[in-house]
Amino acid sequence: MVEVGGKVFARSWSKSNRSWFTAFTEQGVGQLKFGDRTIPVTAKPLTDAQMNLSIDEAYRKKYTQAHNLVYVDGITQPEYHAYTMEFFYEE
Repeated sequence: MVEVGGKVFARSWSKSNRSWFTAFTEQGVGQLKFGDRTIPVTAKPLTDAQMNLSIDEAYRKKYTQAHNLVYVDGITQPEYHAYTMEFFYEE
């Protein structure tokens, strides 16, 4: 997950028909767990091409550890833009 301009996004690594991404696409609601905290969220697939480029950069800046580089290189490819979800939550 990454934050860009105060908004929260995630990309699905798996392009499976059964994944968190397809569940959110179909239902539009779910939960995110952060440590002991569970946050109810709504979500929708992102279609903004410029924002996808900013998300690519956010992934590159956040995940700089050597063991993550192969995943960052993959998930920032244009084909993964179609697997980007924006999350909405109440604070």
